[in-house]
Amino acid sequence: MSNALRANPTDFGRRRKGETMTDIRTMWLTFYAEHVEQTSKEIFGHVEKMIVGTLVVSAGAHVSSTEPAIVLFGYLRHGLIGRGVVLFGVVLLVLNFLDGLYKLAKLDWHAAYQIAMTICYIALSVRLIQLILAFRGE
Repeated sequence: MSNALRANPTDFGRRRKGETMTDIRTMWLTFYAEHVEQTSKEIFGHVEKMIVGTLVVSAGAHVSSTEPAIVLFGYLRHGLIGRGVVLFGVVLLVLNFLDGLYKLAKLDWHAAYQIAMTICYIALSVRLIQLILAFRGE
């Protein structure tokens, strides 16, 4: 028998608790840095851009649907300005959508997943616009 087994046979093949916890923490931090951190930043970045785009669209729709109390530049009609703001918001949403689709295409995931993400993005955008307009109406 070796000297390690004679000294304390219960320590053979075991690690101390502190070493195991350090290894688990190191593995988690490595996994988080490689997979979770960048993905969560991308997702929250796209959600933030989508919210901004929907707020712009809903603001334009609100201006074009009702006659606000403020006078915008004195000469332009509110409906025309509202439609321009809606168009600008739609352009923002489309650019954000195309950016997300481009990044999804680079990931080499299944096409069905990309289609599902596209449908979810469009449905979420439309629903956010509806919710924001509903809250403005009350």
